[in-house]
Amino acid sequence: MESGNFENNLMGQEFSFALIMFHQQIAEKLGLNVTDYKVLGIITNEGVTAGEIASKSGLSTGMVTTVVDRLEKKNFVYRDKHPNDRRKVIIKRNIEKTKTEMVPIFQSFGVEMGKLFSSYNESELKTILHFLKISIDIFTKETEKLKST
Repeated sequence: MESGNFENNLMGQEFSFALIMFHQQIAEKLGLNVTDYKVLGIITNEGVTAGEIASKSGLSTGMVTTVVDRLEKKNFVYRDKHPNDRRKVIIKRNIEKTKTEMVPIFQSFGVEMGKLFSSYNESELKTILHFLKISIDIFTKETEKLKST
């Protein structure tokens, strides 16, 4: 292994660890476990079905129901009727709860990330965003590989 690859791997591990710890702390501030917090991140203001959550999270539909029950109990989400299929429900984010509890937590982070982004020119930002997009694709493909083995 080349020295640069080893250093890149170490930096990737440090980045991953810092990201995980950041989200762990946010989950704790919100009174959630990490799984509930990550599922909350999948749920949009417009809503998603339990099946969509299961597909994106890798959780069983039964576990999704348990997580949504906990999030609903804490008033982070609510269930609504599906507009096109009365057999389904849509899980939606409680926008007011998000504004009052989540937005303040991300305030400082948003400011600091804004400073970071503004320190790059447009070409550099395009490169960074390209790297992130390709990284997401790789993570997704590798996750699918791990699921199937």
